[in-house]
Amino acid sequence: MTLKQLEYFTEIAKTNNVTLAAKNLNISQPPLSYQLKLLEEELGLELFIRDGRSMKITKEGLLLQDKANQILSLVHNTAHQVACLKDNVRGTIRIGTVTSVCSRLLPEKVLQFSSHFPDGNFEILEGSSTRIIELLNNGIVDIGIVREPFQISDYQYKLLKDPVLKDKDSDYFVAMANQNFFDGIALNEISVKDLKDKPLLIHKRFYEILEKACQENGFSMRVACQIDNIMSLIRWAEAGIGIAIAPFTSSILVSNSTLCIKKITKPTIQSRVYLIWNKSYSLSYLSRQFIKLFD
Repeated sequence: MTLKQLEYFTEIAKTNNVTLAAKNLNISQPPLSYQLKLLEEELGLELFIRDGRSMKITKEGLLLQDKANQILSLVHNTAHQVACLKDNVRGTIRIGTVTSVCSRLLPEKVLQFSSHFPDGNFEILEGSSTRIIELLNNGIVDIGIVREPFQISDYQYKLLKDPVLKDKDSDYFVAMANQNFFDGIALNEISVKDLKDKPLLIHKRFYEILEKACQENGFSMRVACQIDNIMSLIRWAEAGIGIAIAPFTSSILVSNSTLCIKKITKPTIQSRVYLIWNKSYSLSYLSRQFIKLFD
C-alpha cells in the first residue's frame, strides 16, 4: 500500500466514479483502475461494489477512507511543518477544540497572538473531547482543548480558566427547554426530581452521572436522544423535542433563543477545560509561543 494508492483511492471514494476521479487527478482511467485493483488484491477485500458505471463504497472502504484521510493529512502537515523550519515565524497552528470552548476562549488569544506573529495562521477543527483526543493522537492537530474526564497523565497540559465562571465557581448542570416543559416550576433552580418522566436530551459524556443521580431519587431517565455535539443538543431543545441537559459553560452558546435555562442543584459536575499536547511530539516554535499565552 503506497501513499499514491491512498491518494487515488480517496479521490475515487469522494466521487464514486473512476472516470471523474481520473479527470480530477489528471491521469488516464486505466492506470487508476489498475491501482485500485492492486490495492483491493493486497487487502484481500472489495472496497467498492460495482454496478455498471456506478460504484458504492463498502463498509471496509469507509474505514479505509477515514484512515487514509488521516494519513494523507498527516503527511501534508508534516511536509508543511518541515518546510516552515527555515522560518520560525511562519506556519500553521492546528488546534482541535470542543465546540463549547472555541467561540469563548480562542478568539481573544488568537487576536493577541496575531499581533506578535502576523504571518502565523490557524487551522481549527471542532468536535467532541473524544474526537479531539483522537485527532491529537494521530498527529492531525498540534494542540487540543478538551473537557475532562480523560487520561490526563498521557499528555502535557494546562488547566484553562473559563471567563464565564467566577474565581471560586465550579461548573454545574443546567436544563434548557421551551417554557412549556417547565410548567408549574417558577424557580430558576430545579432538582433532578423535576426531570422525572420528562423527555431528556443528554450529552453522551454525562449520561452515567445523570442516570446515577436519577436512580438515587427513585427513577430512571426518560432519554429522548443522546447527542455528542453541544450545538445539536441546543437545536433539538429549541425544536421542542425535549429538555437538554448540559454544563452551564456550554449553555453560554445559546443566544437570541427562546429557551428557558434553569440551574440543576444536584448532581454537581467537574468538567474543567484543559489545553493538551503530546508528550512525544515536537511542537513548532509558533505552537509553543501560542501555548505560552495561557500561562
